Amino acid sequence: MPQTIDLNTFHLKTYAIELPFTRLNLGVDNVRFDVFISSEFRKVTERFIFELVIKYAEASAPFIINPEINWFRETAEFQRLCTEILTDGVNRAKAQSEIQIDFLAQTALVKMLSEEIQNQYEEAIQHCKNVIRKHEFSSHAEATLKLREEVASIIQQRNQIIRNVGAELFEYFIEVQNDVNKLRTSNFGEDAKLPEELFSNPILQMSTHSDGFFMIENYVLMGHRLEDPVNYNTLINLLTAFLNQLDRQSDKSAPPAADKPSDSLKNYITAYDTRADGWIKHSDNIDKLFNYFQLTAELKKLRQRNANPKQIQNIKSKIKIQKKLLNLILKAISKENMMQGIVAAYKMRPVYERYCPPLSPQECLQYLVIPKARKNTVRKLKRFKKYFGRSFPLAPLKRTIRRVRMTTRGSQKKYLVRFLKDFSNYHRDLRNNLLIRECSDSIHIVTDEKILNLSRSNHCLYEFKLSYEDAFDKKPIINLAVLKADVRGSTAIIEQMKAKKLNPASNFSLNFFEPISKLLSLYGAVKTFIEGDAIILSIFEHEDAPARWYSVSRACGLAINILMIVRKYNKINRKKGLPRLELGVGVGFSNTPPTFFYDDESQIMISPAINDADRLSRCDKTLNQYLSKERLPFNVYEMQPALNPETSILFNSKTLRYNVKGIQLSPQGFKKLKKEIHLSQVECEIPEIENKPLTFYTGKFPTTAGNFQRLIIRESVIPEVSLKDLSIIGETENKYYEVTTNQKVYEHIKKIVK
Repeated sequence: MPQTIDLNTFHLKTYAIELPFTRLNLGVDNVRFDVFISSEFRKVTERFIFELVIKYAEASAPFIINPEINWFRETAEFQRLCTEILTDGVNRAKAQSEIQIDFLAQTALVKMLSEEIQNQYEEAIQHCKNVIRKHEFSSHAEATLKLREEVASIIQQRNQIIRNVGAELFEYFIEVQNDVNKLRTSNFGEDAKLPEELFSNPILQMSTHSDGFFMIENYVLMGHRLEDPVNYNTLINLLTAFLNQLDRQSDKSAPPAADKPSDSLKNYITAYDTRADGWIKHSDNIDKLFNYFQLTAELKKLRQRNANPKQIQNIKSKIKIQKKLLNLILKAISKENMMQGIVAAYKMRPVYERYCPPLSPQECLQYLVIPKARKNTVRKLKRFKKYFGRSFPLAPLKRTIRRVRMTTRGSQKKYLVRFLKDFSNYHRDLRNNLLIRECSDSIHIVTDEKILNLSRSNHCLYEFKLSYEDAFDKKPIINLAVLKADVRGSTAIIEQMKAKKLNPASNFSLNFFEPISKLLSLYGAVKTFIEGDAIILSIFEHEDAPARWYSVSRACGLAINILMIVRKYNKINRKKGLPRLELGVGVGFSNTPPTFFYDDESQIMISPAINDADRLSRCDKTLNQYLSKERLPFNVYEMQPALNPETSILFNSKTLRYNVKGIQLSPQGFKKLKKEIHLSQVECEIPEIENKPLTFYTGKFPTTAGNFQRLIIRESVIPEVSLKDLSIIGETENKYYEVTTNQKVYEHIKKIVK
């Protein structure tokens, strides 16, 4: 390798694409990313692709479902919906300041389209077979036979049909991408755009990327097998090593290369592979490095225009280097015995279709450049003569062999430059296809309703929808309030009702559960768990739905109404001579979404808000027995017992709680409430209630019906008390909060606060 060549003078471009999902949340299987794509869009796409398959299969009238299809209208509808899906992806990425969501949307859509092309081809074949079965009973045998032959031909043309469908479909997709790219760049800049060739990649629709017909049509004939005359793997190793050596000698910080120019380039391994690969994938670099024919033509024009001598000299210097580089790469490829195959791959194009089939393009190329392969090829052509009903004269192939052999060294160099550019595009598309496939494999397009609900509930579903499909309750949950009602006395009521031969189920249902159920929609609540002695209700807040961000205030308002229902229920029980229900309500809040899982069809929710609500709804038995004798102005009290090491082991909780017909709100819930509504602080004394200063907070919140309901929250310091007689020893630094239902407090507060 000449030591005078410096790659830095060529200003080579690096080709690199990344589709990172590293900052996104994995789905429910902890392996893939869960994606939901609009069901309506999927239906339209399936129908559109099916019609494209029938179109490119050139199916006859019996197989055509929609003979009067309006392609302009169908295409416009597909593109319109596709635009909505991709736009939704950009908007969701913008809302979360996360460009990877947009990458995920694009990749998921490509995955869906690619899979549907395969699926709809199979659907079309099945459709054709069903048509044939119907014809067997209503048509002549001859007509049925023709239909069978037609389907056999469609099956034989499978790759070509899928390729054509993919080419047209992704042409429409790219047009949509170009429109949506305007939105992307306005939000994220130019770097947010993925290159067009990532989606126009012909390999994307191929089950095998080394099909000879496909290679000739889109690139140049080469293969991946050892026996293929032009071997991709050998070439990529050789070209990578070639650029590595150039890069190494251009890197002044690198130690001198010990390799001689005659060393086999394919065995030269360095740490420069990644950079070399990026150069190879950019086909413009081939011209910059090797195409002195192009620069020579440019030099001629400059001389005709009497251009600047310095500019002319720079061009002449580059041409000299390009000639050296092209000679070196030609020599290396010739050592691998591939140069004749490269020339033959182009010169065979006018004649190969005469022999393929029955030959494959690779067999045709082998005949041209590998003498040992010719006898087998001739025998194969003779065998197939009777099947194809024609002969395969070898004269055109022999003339092609002579043309390959007579190719001058100058022409070989031109073919080599052309080949390297075709090779560059193929290598780029091959790697891009691998990237798309790997990213697609990491995506789970969810269609199963159970997985859909599970993933959505656990905040790990990425949804891309049409504009009219985006309902608020399908948006991810960001936090929640939980109301827990601890129902006490239901067992005694049930036993006494059974003793009197009354129906406890209908009694609870009509007078307790049904009235509560009717309230749920008014406060945006849902049932999490309901039994005779426990009611757990949840109010969720969803992303991008601020009009419903009143979870704590609505939970408090709902709790007040539940207490009113219990009071009415107890009046009915008193008339029937039945014991009363006793209720304690706790309201907890969590600023994180809950976790859901399923036991068969039952949904189970996990959240710290449930634990808080459960704790706040309870009432210490000893405390209940002691305080129930007192005429208490409020329904919730919390106190901290003074414990010594001997007595502390008897307590599971640091505080004692009294909650009878009361509603206790967690401190976290109170903080959230202050964000939801404007709370006025009221410091006052109400002698008819308690002879000491009281602290209240009050404000109004809207129900889902648009009505306003007032809340009054009592704030009190948790006192430290003696276990002996509950006398107050002192005050702690902690506070507790009661949603008060005392009517006298409401009347007093209304006079102070308008």
